[in-house]
Amino acid sequence: MSDKNECSVCRRPKATSVCEACDEYVCKNCTQILDDTAFSFLEKRPDAVSHSHYCSSCFDSKVVPELEIYNEIMERAKNVFVFFTTQRKTIPTIRRSKHAVHVKKCHDREETILRLAFFAAQENFNALTDVELTSQKIRNEAYQTSSWQGSGVPAEVDADKVERWMS
Repeated sequence: MSDKNECSVCRRPKATSVCEACDEYVCKNCTQILDDTAFSFLEKRPDAVSHSHYCSSCFDSKVVPELEIYNEIMERAKNVFVFFTTQRKTIPTIRRSKHAVHVKKCHDREETILRLAFFAAQENFNALTDVELTSQKIRNEAYQTSSWQGSGVPAEVDADKVERWMS
């Protein structure tokens, strides 16, 4: 860490922030701020991205690779097949996970399904089976919202058979 409050990126004097990863001084213009909503679908954020203020070199070396992995998993999650417990046909399953995934306190039904799909994609599965969703009404005087929760079993299915079967 430099002796003066000099920005480690642009070398301007009187840097106001500190990079939380490397403890170097950074001016307001050079500070990279990681939003609290980034990596929101992960159960636990990796240590490298657990801070909020970064210098540009730490952001490029630590945050960007993790963000690329996260976005790739999110893209796979959007293409996960979802089969509810009310499904009557047999599903062409190749393999199933030994444990179910659960989510709680989601704002709506779609977010609940996407979070479950994210956990399945994170474990390299392309489907969710035995999905159950429930909602609970939360009342605050005249204002009412819902809290959703769900569970499902990650599985790998033959995508070609499923697409033929669904059409």
